[in-house]
Amino acid sequence: MKSRDYKNRRDKLLKGINDNSLAVVFSADEKIRNNDVAYKYRQSSNFFYLSGIDDPSLILIFIKKNKKSSSILICNKPNNKDKIWTGQLPSKNSYKKQYSVDQVLYADQLSELDFRDIDNLYYEFSDKNNIDNFLSVINNIEATRYTKKNDFLSTRINLSNLINDMRRIKSKFEISQITTAASVSALAHYNLMKTCKAGMNEREIEADFTSICMKNHCNQAYPAIVAAGKNGCILHYTKNESVLKDEDLLLVDAAAEYNNYASDITRTIPVSGKFNMYQKIIYEIVLKAQKMAIKTCKPGKTLIDIHNVAVKYITKGLLDAKILKGSLDKNIKNQKYKKYFMHNTGHWLGLDVHDPCSYVLNDKPISLKPGMIFTVEPGIYINTDHSIDKNYHNIAVRIEDDVLITSSGHKVLTENVPKEVFEIEKLMLHG
Repeated sequence: MKSRDYKNRRDKLLKGINDNSLAVVFSADEKIRNNDVAYKYRQSSNFFYLSGIDDPSLILIFIKKNKKSSSILICNKPNNKDKIWTGQLPSKNSYKKQYSVDQVLYADQLSELDFRDIDNLYYEFSDKNNIDNFLSVINNIEATRYTKKNDFLSTRINLSNLINDMRRIKSKFEISQITTAASVSALAHYNLMKTCKAGMNEREIEADFTSICMKNHCNQAYPAIVAAGKNGCILHYTKNESVLKDEDLLLVDAAAEYNNYASDITRTIPVSGKFNMYQKIIYEIVLKAQKMAIKTCKPGKTLIDIHNVAVKYITKGLLDAKILKGSLDKNIKNQKYKKYFMHNTGHWLGLDVHDPCSYVLNDKPISLKPGMIFTVEPGIYINTDHSIDKNYHNIAVRIEDDVLITSSGHKVLTENVPKEVFEIEKLMLHG
């Protein structure tokens, strides 16, 4: 994506900001893992969305005054210490040239800025500590309750809401990045279906998956869930340390992130290579629910509509399997299905695996539009339950795909990952 495209995003954001305002966006802080060792750096999604810059210790400032707008990037000055230990920092001239920012200043010049005649302050409320430090520098005062001037930039507005609303509809470039991530994830899932076997440790599955992602220039979009047998009933299981057994199902929720854009895939497979009768019954219920929910994905529908379709087919399937009792309508009305299907059917997807865009606008569920991307991921999780046939105990199935809304309906970005029973069994048994 070219620098002017990021500038266009910044210009669009500024149109939604009141006149006589200051907006401040901070890059993500480096996070300490232990002692003096940092975690691998991951940029703030909103900062990256507006700048395309993947470096830490930066501040992006927007000024809108008398209906004229400008942008300032604050960066650290290049120095010999960084040059030796982590690599030389870019100069302010290189930042300005590469990222189409109006002005670039070094951090030691920040105190030269004066915004005292600005009325409104926009920032991400999660950055409260950073904004307090920022204000103390430009005010040349310490931000304490005894010294700060409460009338300075007194109107404060959460910038996250404006940016997140922009992020809901993806550009062609963003769709291409997510599609690439999905393709790499598909390759990794396909591989594990061929290599999975009893006696392996969940951690080995994760290692193979991660290796394929890294070989294809991708990071992990989130900590992998590799859950064999009863571990699959723990929705966010991440210990990944159990040994796979022939009688187990293996639920793998793992996906690649490419250029900071996430994919999100889950597949459930039989370790032996063949579903037993009870596993197949539950699997087919989830698969039918997912396929019918995906059919509902088109402009004008909502994620609630899609969820309701999944709930209908999950509940019907559980009644047919005699796991639930009574009528379909009453089970849905009384939410009896939630004992086995307790989460939503999907979420927005983008720079975050759970993109923080809102789901409701003006008290109404947001209608789907072309360019929106989300997951469709129904599941059934059956712990030890003495009220039902014990052959169903410890069966957990989730099937998850990434769906793009198009003008004519939808496109499944993760369609290359097998999910039909015969496809999975053929691949696992014959390669």
